[in-house]
Amino acid sequence: FTPKDDVKPYDIYGVTVGEVEVDLLTGQHQILRVDILEDAGESLSPEVDIGQVEGAFVMGLGYWLMEYLTFSPETGELLTNRTWNYKPPGVKDIPIDFRVYLRKKAPNPFGVLRSK
Repeated sequence: FTPKDDVKPYDIYGVTVGEVEVDLLTGQHQILRVDILEDAGESLSPEVDIGQVEGAFVMGLGYWLMEYLTFSPETGELLTNRTWNYKPPGVKDIPIDFRVYLRKKAPNPFGVLRSK
């Protein structure tokens, strides 16, 4: 438990641009390209940070494109709360061209070793 006064915001900024091809008749889609720019301050380990950004993006794809929640109209109970009803993103679901960049020369004077 953390008292409300002890909770401090930890803002991280970034921008994402994606190019997606959608078949309007079938709803099938293919993510052609994604570019992500992340402000991580002065990264302590760029490879790890880029991997974290990639993983978070793919996790978000799973939430947005593959997770389907169904609620009971009578009780409001969540009916699809099992992993059996969820297909995690696979190799063909990630962007064909996936580029992640860390913002350069943007140290954080308040972070550990100027990181965010």
